[in-house]
Amino acid sequence: MTTSSPEVGEALAEALKKGEEAGGSKEDAVKAALECPCVQGLKESSCGEGFRNALTCFITAPEEERGSACAEQFVELHQCMVKHAAEFEEFTKELVENEAKEGYLPASTD
Repeated sequence: MTTSSPEVGEALAEALKKGEEAGGSKEDAVKAALECPCVQGLKESSCGEGFRNALTCFITAPEEERGSACAEQFVELHQCMVKHAAEFEEFTKELVENEAKEGYLPASTD
C-alpha cells in the first residue's frame, strides 16, 4: 500500500468538508471525515494512527486554537512520515510543489 496519490491535499480538504457537513457533534464530524474514502490510503498507511489522531485533534479543537492545540499530533505524524519516507514520496513532492506555488519556497529548477 502506498499513499502516492497526487491529490492527497485535496483528499484532506474533502474529508474536512465531509466532517463539517455532518452537522451534529464534533465526534460526528470526526467520524464523517474519517469515513471519507478520500483518506482511505492515509488511514491504512504506516502512519494511520498518527493521521487519525492529528485529524481528530484538528476537527475537535476550537478553530482559533487548532495550530497550537494540535502541534504535537502533527509533529508526530510528520516524524512518522519521515520515518516511512518512501511510502510518502509523492505526498512530499506535492507539499513542496504547493509551497513553491504559494511563494513559501523558491520554485524547483529540476
